[in-house]
Amino acid sequence: MMKKLTYLVARVAFLSVVLGTPAWGIAAELPASANRLQAVDVTALPGGRLNVQLQLSQPLTTAPISFTLSNPPRIVFDLPNAVNATGKNVLPVNQGVLKSVQVAQASDRSRVVLNLSKPVQHQLQVQDQVLLVGLAQEGADVPVAAATAAKRFAEPEVAAAHKIQKIDFVRGKNGEGRILVDLSDSRVGVNVRNAGKTVVVDFADTELPEEFQRRLNVVNFNTPVLYVDALRHHHQAQIVIEPQGDWEQSAYQTDRRLVVDIRPLVKDPNKLIQGSKQGYAGEKLSLNFQRVDVRDVLKVIADFTGKNIVVSDSVSGTVTIGLKDVPWDQALDVIMKSKGLDMRVNGSVISIAPAEEFAAKEKAQLTAEAERETLETLRTEVFSLKYQKAMDFRNMLLGGTSTAGGATSGMSTGGSTGSAAGRMNRILSPRGSVTFDARTNTIFVQDTPKKLEEIQAIINKVDVPVKQVMIESRMVIASNTFSKALGARFGISQTGTPGSNSNLSIGGTLGNKATAFTAPTTAGGTGTFTLGNQGGTIQSATLNNYTISSNGQPDLMSNLPVTNAYGGIALSLLKLSANLLLNLELSALEADSRGKVISSPRVTTANQQKARIAQGVEIPYQSATSSGATAVSFKKAELSLEVTPQITPDQRIIMDLDVRKDSRGETLPGGVAINTQNVQTQVLVGNGETVVLGGIYEQVSRKGTDKVPFFGDLPVVGYAFKRNTKQEDKTELLIFITPKVMDETIALN
Repeated sequence: MMKKLTYLVARVAFLSVVLGTPAWGIAAELPASANRLQAVDVTALPGGRLNVQLQLSQPLTTAPISFTLSNPPRIVFDLPNAVNATGKNVLPVNQGVLKSVQVAQASDRSRVVLNLSKPVQHQLQVQDQVLLVGLAQEGADVPVAAATAAKRFAEPEVAAAHKIQKIDFVRGKNGEGRILVDLSDSRVGVNVRNAGKTVVVDFADTELPEEFQRRLNVVNFNTPVLYVDALRHHHQAQIVIEPQGDWEQSAYQTDRRLVVDIRPLVKDPNKLIQGSKQGYAGEKLSLNFQRVDVRDVLKVIADFTGKNIVVSDSVSGTVTIGLKDVPWDQALDVIMKSKGLDMRVNGSVISIAPAEEFAAKEKAQLTAEAERETLETLRTEVFSLKYQKAMDFRNMLLGGTSTAGGATSGMSTGGSTGSAAGRMNRILSPRGSVTFDARTNTIFVQDTPKKLEEIQAIINKVDVPVKQVMIESRMVIASNTFSKALGARFGISQTGTPGSNSNLSIGGTLGNKATAFTAPTTAGGTGTFTLGNQGGTIQSATLNNYTISSNGQPDLMSNLPVTNAYGGIALSLLKLSANLLLNLELSALEADSRGKVISSPRVTTANQQKARIAQGVEIPYQSATSSGATAVSFKKAELSLEVTPQITPDQRIIMDLDVRKDSRGETLPGGVAINTQNVQTQVLVGNGETVVLGGIYEQVSRKGTDKVPFFGDLPVVGYAFKRNTKQEDKTELLIFITPKVMDETIALN
């Protein structure tokens, strides 16, 4: 009995230290006329200020006297003749510097404790049945009344001192939704607060331009954020973020940019305080007990935290513990590990029992569920698919591709038969079956109610429209060719005396010497000659000392002209004797060519679906068969683009690409050569951005000299006995890709 009394005294003393309340024990019953604390509301104001409103059933005569604690930082005041009617001892807030509000009732009053993250200024003011507690940072004005704020909003609208310049939304690396707000300057008063199921960001004295007053539909980013609304109220801008599911938010400001992150919260059923914060994050407490019943220590922790702790009857024994300023969840973990206990968390209820008891219960529960599934009545549900094909979805439910055919009416059935791998991967239960109607794109599923709910959740995820992607490819081929040639013909010709009849002029094109000719029979007559296969006319009666001419040009000894010369000059340099002439002909060629060929194939396809577009010709050629006969075969020379896009959650595109540009080459005895320009790669590109896949640069340089031995090597004179050629060819190939998602990911509602 003495031990039990000692424990109760220690427990009351402990609560007195933690909560800052007098050690008066359990509160006495107050009369019905006592004041009642009905609700506690917290309003965030610009500049990190907070307004805590305590709603009472009766007005207070004067503001209560308050005092502060520095370690840990707290604000404490008493409400005289008041009872706690909120139904909770601890009210979590987690806004600004205010972490929570604790209310403890004792005899004829209730003590209110504001738990802070750091010391701040405060002021209390009574307005009818509301007690206002204003909290502000050091050096800031303390908010005292909602009426003051209402008056401020009722003032005529004036030009705002600050301005929002840009609002953007991106998806973070870990799936969080990130709202980026660019401000006109770094002095904007920003307040981020939770309002119900939304996150509200207030910008004091800030203008929101009209183009930003809209709703951003960001569902397609696959983040916890559904919508981002940008609003304007008088001269204050406001952004309302609507998340879904379980989430947590954080915000920070760097210079003129405000970043608000909404992170998905993965719940750990065995974690007391959910969130991304590592380690223990509960309110700190101190425990110092000697051989105290474990159940009583757990009751102390339950009273401190305000959580509902259910302890199994099998929990017994005593514990000696001494902890100082440790998080309460760590203290609970230490106690359970020391006694071999485990826990399960369901909302605000914590169940504590020996680990083997939980294991036995869960095993029995799983066995019961398995037995119930084998005996439960099957239900039939009809699902109408909008975008997914009924056959594909049926195969997914059965765990693989089914070969079962349907009837002529378009109906197809599938039962529980199939391969072992299919049975392992199937979504349906062993007793479930699925039927589909291809004409109406409807599936009929017969299974347990639990499985039908799972199938409905799957349909909500996969039966969605597929985004379209347009991929544009540009192949640019730039060429620059330059060639230059210089040649000469040099020789000596013999001619007769002017006025005599010893000249002989032969017209036509000569390829070699005349092999036969017939002289004219009379003076001034004509005769014929044969030069290879070419015929001509001899226009002289005397064949002595004649010169054979080709197109009026003398037959020169050094013959190195430029082929298809664009210009030339021929002259007789000097007369060596009475009938000998020294002749020289120079010819030159220079060509410069520049060109650019642009090919731009483009194709549109669905997300993760291969697409191919091609244009070209099929070139026929003869090939030998095994029997010795000849057959006509074809080779393709085409411009083609083959791509498989994949849209990432952050609206970038991964593409498997095959870009090809073929052209006809040389004709060979065995067929036709194909000149190929091709690139195969995988790239990650932003929506609407252009990337260079690759490039090929080719340069060909050639120099050549044809000359007469010895004479061509002579200085200066040697140019008459040689031909020089020079060629410079440059070719460059560049391939560009630009993907675009055709549906807008951020649009006005």
